[in-house]
Amino acid sequence: MIYWKLHNNYPQTAEGKIENRDTKLRIQDKGIRYFLFLFFAFSIFTLFFPPPAYSIEKKTIGVIMTGDIPYYAKMHKAFSARLSREGYGDMEILLQKPYPDQISWSNAARKLIAVDVSIIVTYGAAAALAAIRETSNIPIVYAGVHNPAAVGIAGKNTTGAVSKAPTSSLLRYLKSVTNISILGVLYSEIEKDSVKQVDEIEDISRDMGFKILKINIRRPEDIRKIKGSGKPDALFLTCSASVNMAVDAILDIARTEKLPTASMLKGENNSGIIITLSANPEEQGEMAADKVIKILKGTHPVTISPTGGKNIELIFNLKENMSLGFKLPMDLVTEATKIIQ
Repeated sequence: MIYWKLHNNYPQTAEGKIENRDTKLRIQDKGIRYFLFLFFAFSIFTLFFPPPAYSIEKKTIGVIMTGDIPYYAKMHKAFSARLSREGYGDMEILLQKPYPDQISWSNAARKLIAVDVSIIVTYGAAAALAAIRETSNIPIVYAGVHNPAAVGIAGKNTTGAVSKAPTSSLLRYLKSVTNISILGVLYSEIEKDSVKQVDEIEDISRDMGFKILKINIRRPEDIRKIKGSGKPDALFLTCSASVNMAVDAILDIARTEKLPTASMLKGENNSGIIITLSANPEEQGEMAADKVIKILKGTHPVTISPTGGKNIELIFNLKENMSLGFKLPMDLVTEATKIIQ
């Protein structure tokens, strides 16, 4: 509390001291009344004139989907279908399909920002991070991100669907197919989600008793490193967009070299990956659509928590496994949610 203190240079009588004290108390009392008046006025103002609710007038959705990756295509199809079922089928969706590199991801985000989309939806961590770097005003909804917190996906306007699956379980399944001394891990150094998976695999490998061979895939021609960087006993495909865009060529090498494969992203039904442990892409797309709908209805993104999928799929490709001459223990087959024969 601020008040004036009266001074003079003359000796004070008792009456003078009392008078000064009374003056000081009167001023102090006025300050209290003035503060209470301002508080009351502000309360009345906010009651009758509340702050505007979060709203979006122009309803155009921008989507960043890296390349031609079946996992993301399934996700986007489910996303669009969910919007349609909920009465948003007539919304304009602007789709960007950049090549997996930093410049392309950033350019895709800038194009959507330039046309003033209402919301940006991204599939995969790299696309989400690019969008976050380019804008802090447009809400961003991501899907298909293995570990958002680990790669720094956060922000007041950011929420999404988490696709984390237990990496240790996938490695255990892969080890049941063949003895592993060296595991070739295919990743991309420019994709943080992929790099974090490599770190996780490296930690797990120490407990499981094998070494990892890091194979950096940034361009399709980089898959030649699989043959030239040592002889791995099996291949692990991380969530990298660069890796999964080259999956057919990778599988050709795996068949030639008799290497069993494991992946974190669900492919096509006839995929040659032997073991897949993956968050269901359709569920990821639907969760992203639900969050978009909440934002369109006026819910602020900061109040919408990221959520993980409940549907984790374990797929064994017995046909591919047998063609490479490996056997899969039947007790593991019973754990599968899907078997390709």
